[in-house]
Amino acid sequence: MLGLEHVGICAKDTVALKDWYIKLFNFKIVYDNQKEQPTYFLLMEDNNMIEIYPAETSVESVDNKHQGIRHLAFSTDNIEKEYQNLLDHGVEIIDELKSNPKGIKTAFFKDPEGNIIHFIQRPESLI
Repeated sequence: MLGLEHVGICAKDTVALKDWYIKLFNFKIVYDNQKEQPTYFLLMEDNNMIEIYPAETSVESVDNKHQGIRHLAFSTDNIEKEYQNLLDHGVEIIDELKSNPKGIKTAFFKDPEGNIIHFIQRPESLI
């Protein structure tokens, strides 16, 4: 196995969600199937991707402690700048920027469809 190729996000509005990720994080479109409800692959700076594809059903929002995959964690080397960008764009913050005794800084927030995203800045990599 080579590694994780992408994470899929099933969306009510793929265009709006794609636009949000591009606007806030400067992701790049590398695939657009150009259907009425399009599927997109967005490329991050580290060459990982997010797939945004159309939902056929919806569920109620859950918090970060429900069973299943609950958040995407994006690493950064300037969490204060990234956090301020969230505030400047009125993003829903669910756990404000904080630092633990080991110097690990985190913040949790939601994208427009309620998906939980997590910024993390570590003083030392785990790998």
